[in-house]
Amino acid sequence: MDLDVALSVLLIFSAACYLSMGMRLVLSKREVGTMPIGILFVVISVWVMGGAIELMSSSFAVFSIGRTGHFVGTALVPVIAYVCFREYTGSETPPRRLALLLIIPILSIVLAATNYYHETMWYPPFVDEAGQFLTRPERWGPWFLIVHLPYSYAVIGAAILTLFMHSSAVTRAQRRGLFLLIAACIGPLVTTAAYDLGFGPQTISYVPIAFAAMLPIYAWLILGEQIIEFTPLAYETVFQNMQDPVVVIDEQCRVIGLNHTAEAMLKVTETQALRAPLENLFGDDSPEVFLALNSGEPQKMMTSTGRFLHVQVSKIANKRASARGGQVLMFRDVSDVEKAQSEVRKSEKLLRTLIDHSVNGIVRLHWEMHDDGSRELKSIFANAAAGRFLGRSADDLVNKQAREIIDLATCGMERSDADDIFMHFERAAKAGASLDVEVRHRHKGASRWLRMICEPVGDDIAATFVDITDSKAKERQMESIATSDPLTGVLNRRGFERDAARRLTDSADDATGALLFIDLNDFKRVNDEFGHEIGDQLLTIASERLRKSLRSCDIIGRPGGDEFVALVPDVDAEVADKLATRLTSALEEPYIIGRKKLKCAASIGLALYPKNANTLTGLLREADQAMYRAKARSRGVTDVGGSELLERAM
Repeated sequence: MDLDVALSVLLIFSAACYLSMGMRLVLSKREVGTMPIGILFVVISVWVMGGAIELMSSSFAVFSIGRTGHFVGTALVPVIAYVCFREYTGSETPPRRLALLLIIPILSIVLAATNYYHETMWYPPFVDEAGQFLTRPERWGPWFLIVHLPYSYAVIGAAILTLFMHSSAVTRAQRRGLFLLIAACIGPLVTTAAYDLGFGPQTISYVPIAFAAMLPIYAWLILGEQIIEFTPLAYETVFQNMQDPVVVIDEQCRVIGLNHTAEAMLKVTETQALRAPLENLFGDDSPEVFLALNSGEPQKMMTSTGRFLHVQVSKIANKRASARGGQVLMFRDVSDVEKAQSEVRKSEKLLRTLIDHSVNGIVRLHWEMHDDGSRELKSIFANAAAGRFLGRSADDLVNKQAREIIDLATCGMERSDADDIFMHFERAAKAGASLDVEVRHRHKGASRWLRMICEPVGDDIAATFVDITDSKAKERQMESIATSDPLTGVLNRRGFERDAARRLTDSADDATGALLFIDLNDFKRVNDEFGHEIGDQLLTIASERLRKSLRSCDIIGRPGGDEFVALVPDVDAEVADKLATRLTSALEEPYIIGRKKLKCAASIGLALYPKNANTLTGLLREADQAMYRAKARSRGVTDVGGSELLERAM
C-alpha cells in the first residue's frame, strides 16, 4: 500500500475517533470541563481530517480545503485549550474575553482560506519541483509570522501556565491527573513548533500525524484516568490542619477528599480512599453517618474507642449550574460534653455544682404546655457564665422564651442570620436533635465569639455557650504573622502577592491602577557604615513614609531587603504619577535617627494596569525593570533627585 494512502487512512480513522469522542463529551455535559474538552476534540478532528485531505488531494482546490482545515485547528486549538484548562482548574472564561480571544484565530482562518488572492499567510511556490503540493511553504507571510504565530504560542503557553499555577490548589491525590494532562500537551506542542520552525518534510503535514499518535493517550486519560470525572478540589491549608475530621463526598457518595484528622480516624490515606464508596469507610457499624446524610440532621455516634462524635452534614454550595455538587461530613468530638451530661444525670447536686462553676455558659430550657395544646420552650436555669456571655444576670435569663435567649446570643448579628439560627434551633429542638453553631455576640461595644451547643437532656434542652474568642483571635494572629513583615509591619512577599492578586482578580474589567517598585539607593552603605540597628530603624521610617504618602486602600509590601512594593488600585495614569512623585519626595527627605541625619533616597519604578501589564507578575516585572533604569541614573552620581528618581514602565 502506498505510504500516502496508508497515512490518509490512519488520519481519517483518527479524525473519526476524535469527532466521536468529542461529540460524546459535548452532548453528555456530565462534568465540569466536559463541554470545552469535547469541542477541543472536534476541532482536532477537523485538523487531522485536513491533513488527510492534503495527502489525498490531486488538485489545488482540494489541497486548499485541507490547508484551511489545518489552520482551523492551529488557530482555534490554543484558545479552546485555554478555556478548557481554566474551567478544569475551577475558573470560567467570561464570554467577552472569549470573544476577544477568537478575533485573531478567525481572521487567520479567513486569510488561510483566501491566501491565493493576497498571500499574507504564505508565499508561493505552492508546489515543489516534482509537482507535489507544499504543506509547509518555503516562506511564511507577514500575518503568519507577526500575528498568528506569536499569538497562538502565547495563548497555548498561558493555557499550560494556568494548570501549573493551580497545581498547588489541587488535592494531593488528584494532582497526578492534572500533571498527566500537562504532559499530554507537550507532544503536539513540540511537533507544531518543529513544523513552524522548518524541521521535517515540506510535502507532509506531520502535526495531524502526531495527533493520531496521541489518540490512544487522550482516550486513556478520558476513559482510564477519568481526568474529567473528578474536578480538582481547591482547598485552604486550614482544611488539613482542622482538629475535627472532615470527609468530602460527591453526589454518588464517593470520597473526593479527606483531611489529616479524618485519615487518622479512619486509618486510611486520602489516596487510598479517593473515589471509594462511603460504605467502604463506614459500614454497618456506623448507621448514624448515613442517617445524617439521608435526613440532613446532625447525629451522634460512638467510636470503637468509646469516644462520642457529633456528625454534621452540609451540602457544597456552588453558584455554577454546571459545577459538581457534593457534601461535607464533619465529625466533632463531643465526648467531654457527653461524659459531663452523663454524670449530671446521675446526680442533680453534682449537676448544679458543675454548671454553676463551669467556665462555659449553660442555659436549660423546658417545654411548657399551654391549655390549647401548644407548647413553647422557656429557660428554667442559667449559670453565671451564661449571664456574662449574654450580657444579663443569671436570674434575668430565667423564664425567658427560647427566642429571647437566641436573640441575646446573636445580639449584633444581621437579623436574617439570627432568624436562620433560631429556625435551625427550633427544628432541632422539636426533633430532639442536636445543634452546634458559632455566633458572634456584641454587647456594649464588646464583641466575642460563642459556640452554641444545644443537646436534648431528657425532655429538656441544654444550651451550652463556649467562649471561642481567643481561638478566633489566635487564628487571625497566626494569619497575620504568616503574611506580615515583622520589622516594618507591612505585608511580606507572601501577604502582598495574596492580597494584590486577589484585588486584581476581583477588579472590574475596565479597572485601572498602578504598581510601584521602590528600592532604597544608599541603604547598603548606611547599613554597612552605621550597623544593622540603624538600618532597621531606617527601614521602619521608610515604611511609615510609604503609609503616609499613599492611601489607606493601597496595598504595601516588603519583598525583602531594602525593596518595597505598593499596589495602587483604581487610579488613572495622572493620579498614579502624582502619588509616585509625592512618594519620591517623601523618601528623599533626610532620616533623623538619634543624633544622625542620614540621606537615603529611593529609586521608584511605576507600571500602570492594564496599560503595561494586566497580571500581578507582569506589573512586578515591568515596575522592577523601570526601577532599575531609575537606579542606573543615580549610580555613581550624587546630585540625582526629584523626578529623576522616578521611572515609568515603557
